[in-house]
Amino acid sequence: MRNMDEAAKLFTALPEVFTDLVDFALRKTGFKVVRGSLKERKVEAIAQLRKQKRRYRKVCNDVVTEMKITDGDVTLNMLVALENQSRMSSIMAGRNLLTTAAWWDSWRREMKRLHRARNELKTPQEVLDGVLPTDRMAPPLVLVVHFGQEAWTGLPMFTDTLDCPPSLKPMLAECPANVISFYNLSPKEIDEMPPGALRAVAISIHYARQPEKLFHKWKTDPSFKPPLFDEMLDVIAIATGLDNNMMKQHKEEDMKKTISVVEQYLISKGEAGVLQQYIQNRRKRRIPEIQILKDLQSDFNLDEAKARQYMEAGLVKA
Repeated sequence: MRNMDEAAKLFTALPEVFTDLVDFALRKTGFKVVRGSLKERKVEAIAQLRKQKRRYRKVCNDVVTEMKITDGDVTLNMLVALENQSRMSSIMAGRNLLTTAAWWDSWRREMKRLHRARNELKTPQEVLDGVLPTDRMAPPLVLVVHFGQEAWTGLPMFTDTLDCPPSLKPMLAECPANVISFYNLSPKEIDEMPPGALRAVAISIHYARQPEKLFHKWKTDPSFKPPLFDEMLDVIAIATGLDNNMMKQHKEEDMKKTISVVEQYLISKGEAGVLQQYIQNRRKRRIPEIQILKDLQSDFNLDEAKARQYMEAGLVKA
């Protein structure tokens, strides 16, 4: 896989991952995706804005899907688009507004075509609008998924990009950026994700710069148990700098063996090796060897024999 943009598109297009992303975004609304209700939509048929006669400017998203959501009492159709970002962008709320407007315009033109075919437009204004007062569009939702290893500081709302006082903003068009940034998530928010591929990627990106914690998560979090998706491994490999082929060749094996391979890779990284750095730091602080041995067992989920092996194998000289 060449880059994160390519890997992310394949990853978020997986129905299971897409559903988990939408559920995570809707977690505070009471709504959840009806499993098995996803229906792929053609982007070109939805997101296009008329620029000039016979010329169009397309507003394309990485994934566009129609689905059903429910809160237990109400079930409705919703259109969801995902925009994958490996870098922070300040204009995502504006881009989301353009996508929403494009969807609305496409819906309006389709309703006008249907009403004309049924001879349902009676007044001059109805003929002009093409939409009747009782017509309703399925709600559109645009989500931005940030795979970068830096904080997302982009403006959260479209009106935040405007040079105007706050008192004027309620009168203006509004649209949120709807960003899910794995780097920005708190550990508590990650723990609220159900175990699975999405949580595994979120953990790997969130802790990519904290190898000691990441190593511990790989060994203890249930999200890293089989099955392992190729697309998930691509994203994790790019985000953490792991050798992708090394991980993929073990994807058919149980996670214990995969973790062993990852463990050996981290140890072999020299000064950046997690266990090497871990033992060295504690010896510099003059922590007793017996305590280091206990810490290795508890922090890295090792048995005593293996922990002792790491200390005595000459990885770090006392």
